[in-house]
Amino acid sequence: MRQTTALTPPKLSQNALDALCKQVLEAAEYMADDQVLCVADALHDTLRQRRQMRSRVHQRVEERLCAKDGPAFPF
Repeated sequence: MRQTTALTPPKLSQNALDALCKQVLEAAEYMADDQVLCVADALHDTLRQRRQMRSRVHQRVEERLCAKDGPAFPF
């Protein structure tokens, strides 16, 4: 059995993303404003956590390369 280690989360197809967006927008019609904001905050927190994780990984790799007198990432 092969194991794969994905560094990025799996992506939805465009059709699946469109369908999900439509479902969320339809559900939002029945939500109170604070509920819509709660969903938006949860999505924003998820995005923030992903960016922080990517930044930490980038920093660790860069530190390891620089510790071995290698070049730092150019970006």
